[in-house]
Amino acid sequence: MAKAELQEIGLMKIEFGEFIEVISGEGDGISKGSQLAIGINALSLKGENIDASMAMGDASVSATVIDEGLATLEVSVTLRTDDGAFVRATWSGRAYLGEGLVATAPTFRTADDRYKWLNRVQAVGAGEEDIAAGKLVYRLYDVKLISEPELLQG
Repeated sequence: MAKAELQEIGLMKIEFGEFIEVISGEGDGISKGSQLAIGINALSLKGENIDASMAMGDASVSATVIDEGLATLEVSVTLRTDDGAFVRATWSGRAYLGEGLVATAPTFRTADDRYKWLNRVQAVGAGEEDIAAGKLVYRLYDVKLISEPELLQG
């Protein structure tokens, strides 16, 4: 067994683009079962060891309203760091629509030696959204695992 500690990676800021209802749920407008495609106009990730923004218009956001006030999320985007490295980020999560809160689990992939540390990161994100203003801000954390071998001996 192991336990985990969170170490902050940085702050991710997202500015939403267009919301398109791809599959309508039951009833009028966005309701249970609705599938949304959400555009991203801008995205940045800034922390002690990374300063990156959206590299191109490839952000893909899919949200499915699965229950009253709850949506699942699937997101992918290519980031470009301030020193020219490219990093692919993907995550899934939950949006608690009535509360304006979002929980995510991002992972990263890169071939750039300066950022290969990101390949080992399993992140968690705690976010707050303001849909009317078109903004979402996440605080991202690296989940650092700590071995507890003594737990296996009992």
